[in-house]
Amino acid sequence: MTENRSAGMSLFDLLARQWNLDAGIVQAVFSYDDSAVLFRTLSGKVALLSTKDAESPGSRTRIEGDTGRTTIRQRKNPVPEPRIATTEVSSQLPVVGFKHEGFAAVDTGGAVQLITSRGQCIEKVHPDGSAVSALCGDHEGSALAIAFRSRVSIYQTSTMDVRVEFDRDRPVRCMALDPTRRTLAVWGDECVEFVDIDKSGNFPGRKFPGKIEGVCNVTRMTWDRSGRYLACASSDKAFHVFDIDAGTFQRVENYPSHVGVVDFCETGNALVTSGAYRLVGWAIDDLPRGEHPGTPLTTGKAGLVIIDTIAAHPHRSLVASGYASGLVTISSIGTTQELMVHQEHSSRVTSLMWSNNGEHLAIGFSSGKAAVVNFPDRFFK
Repeated sequence: MTENRSAGMSLFDLLARQWNLDAGIVQAVFSYDDSAVLFRTLSGKVALLSTKDAESPGSRTRIEGDTGRTTIRQRKNPVPEPRIATTEVSSQLPVVGFKHEGFAAVDTGGAVQLITSRGQCIEKVHPDGSAVSALCGDHEGSALAIAFRSRVSIYQTSTMDVRVEFDRDRPVRCMALDPTRRTLAVWGDECVEFVDIDKSGNFPGRKFPGKIEGVCNVTRMTWDRSGRYLACASSDKAFHVFDIDAGTFQRVENYPSHVGVVDFCETGNALVTSGAYRLVGWAIDDLPRGEHPGTPLTTGKAGLVIIDTIAAHPHRSLVASGYASGLVTISSIGTTQELMVHQEHSSRVTSLMWSNNGEHLAIGFSSGKAAVVNFPDRFFK
């Protein structure tokens, strides 16, 4: 797509902004309006960066009229340093989007803080003696669910009024709100439950039972856009997928490593996972069920190193993969086409996240290196 006029510089060097933080990156997340990206480190520090770039790749790109050749020049000025938030956050709980431009996180004292894109922290929920055990938001930043062990409160972020509150019979360790904000999936003590938010704890009147036992070691829960499917990643060599409308669920196992991320690529009609030597995926409309293997989608190229993390593009049939070797690639669903984005040496890829508009890819490494890659409009065409 491009040619590099800057001797000794890779395409990654031309497209990405890079920083070295104090400790390994454990999470990258964009604000809902894509104005900022947040990197959370193992030390509990939070670094914030604006997605606006005075020297974006687009502004440095030239298309020659006579040949059609596209070139990108190197930057003239240093990349601005990130803003460090004024408080440290829990190393055990995720940071989630809050309203359009900010983030919600639990600090080391147990308070829920709004972190602005400028790094300012505003307390939203004061600790009352009950430790926060799980935290999640909706797809628009308008709702925030907080579990205080077995008690769950769902807040409207515009006012921080409690929309609904209910108790479960066991501690909640992981949660996910469906896109309609009607159903909350909760996990704890090897049990997944589906809660109807509008009916204060009763499960919606669909075919699925409200409580499923024997679901172990869940680390992350992800809904598809329709709210029909829920996928549960785990620290085991397996994952679970639930079909809410059909009333079925399936444990898919025998991976060579833990399945840390399960994601839905809606444009590619695919469910994709990490945890293997190549990207593993199935067609969403034909997932594994019972003895039925589903429709597997061969994507990317097989290698000798485990894929530790993935991120599905929000609008294209593409998935970014991060390897234990430090390699980052982008694959096209259902094909072996693969683009090498970057090879970091002596470091694992620990976090990948696309911006909501699909223009930026945030990458975190175990070394503490953080990067935001800005792909020009014509890049994937």
